[in-house]
Amino acid sequence: MFGFFRLILILLVVLTVAYGTVSLYSREMRRAKLKRRWQEKGLTGDRSAFIQRGLKQYDRSFRRKLILLVYIIPLGALAFLVYVINFM
Repeated sequence: MFGFFRLILILLVVLTVAYGTVSLYSREMRRAKLKRRWQEKGLTGDRSAFIQRGLKQYDRSFRRKLILLVYIIPLGALAFLVYVINFM
């Protein structure tokens, strides 16, 4: 039983690192896309405010919430595997 808890703990640490990495990468890609959009459209005004507004919209977006699948899919697969092995 302790081996299972150790596996879960290590898995959660690895998934947390993966979530942080994917989250930061996705945010930086959104920032780069906003900068490109600013240059392509030739907008005037405060560029940093434009980028901040875009990132606030991104923080509330469905795409941002999809990154939580980094936790859900592996833990769900592990739970399904434990169920199949023990009860079927």
